Amino acid sequence: MKDNIYYLIEKYLAGTITPAEEEQLMAWYQDHNQTDVEWPAENADEEEQVRLRMLLRLNQQINNPATKPGTTRRLWYYLSAAASVLLILGLTTYFYYPQIHRSTHPAAIAGDIKDIGPGGNKAILTLANGDKIVLEEAKNGLISQQGNASVNKTGSGSLIYNQEAAGSSAASIVYNTLSTPYGGQYQMTLQDGTKVWLNAGSSLRFPASFPGNERNVTLTGEAYFEVAKDKARPFFVTVNAGSGAPMTVRVLGTHFNINAYPDDQHNIVTLLEGAVKVDCGGANALLAPGKEAILNRTSGKINIKEGDTEGAIAWKNGYFLFENEKVESIMRQISRWYNVEIIYQGDVSGKAIGGSLSRSKNVSEVLNMLELTGTVHFKINGRRITVMP
Repeated sequence: MKDNIYYLIEKYLAGTITPAEEEQLMAWYQDHNQTDVEWPAENADEEEQVRLRMLLRLNQQINNPATKPGTTRRLWYYLSAAASVLLILGLTTYFYYPQIHRSTHPAAIAGDIKDIGPGGNKAILTLANGDKIVLEEAKNGLISQQGNASVNKTGSGSLIYNQEAAGSSAASIVYNTLSTPYGGQYQMTLQDGTKVWLNAGSSLRFPASFPGNERNVTLTGEAYFEVAKDKARPFFVTVNAGSGAPMTVRVLGTHFNINAYPDDQHNIVTLLEGAVKVDCGGANALLAPGKEAILNRTSGKINIKEGDTEGAIAWKNGYFLFENEKVESIMRQISRWYNVEIIYQGDVSGKAIGGSLSRSKNVSEVLNMLELTGTVHFKINGRRITVMP
């Protein structure tokens, strides 16, 4: 049986495995995925190369135009499975495949410059009087009193607004703004119980408390909302208010993601639960769960399609998920999360990559994985990344 498994792994890496043989290999993994085998320290480099070869093979499958719709996540599940197969085989695999050598070229880091780490919980809270609080430097507990609400920072690194006194008039409304820099993200709970996750390079302007019959906030960038149910007070998110195509999302109580960075051509609203109405000028759309509205900011038109709910909130769950995504779009996400400058040397337009990568990795690791697709190459110099075909 082991000889047959070795044979199937080699066929998998060579790209000659048949669908039936691939199913047999993955079934074998499912029966053995609890095995605990250590890879000898002196052969650590070989372990990495086996894993990278497996990743390259899977990337080639994902980017194959013949791949059937809906199979990308299955293939990336197989990535984890297949990598684990090789770890399970351990030292035996190493001796069985002595021909494995370093065949990839990691993203080059100029000189002795340190690698760039991932983003983290970083944000600035701007109070009603204009004072700014750098949240990663602020102590846990009460950090301010804003109108009728107290502002508290939790031990887990998030903000909570709590109602402290009754407020009924519009004159009592005071506004705060939470802003995340490139390389930062933050989570908060508004006074009404609505939870908001703010992605890198984004800002949310909101009242410290919500008196009256409506709840209104303003977003730039990207955020995921879990809106507290309140039938008497609808919740409105105004997106890119100062642009030529402002968009409003109206909800009562629901879960959804808004991606509306100024440097992207589209605003995208992806609905996970409940219902939302999207308005932009004369165009509007009502979304059902699993759908997404794509607003073309140039034309003002809204297109409704099946949404990629997992991909829409991948950033919130700690990873990048690319579904045959253009290199330029991928690099914008990397730029925001790692706070780096992106420049292009050569034409990469039209090139696309699919896959899933952790946002907790250093930038060189992420770039190395992208390079394994054979689609694009990188050079790192300080906080500048050069992208080359």
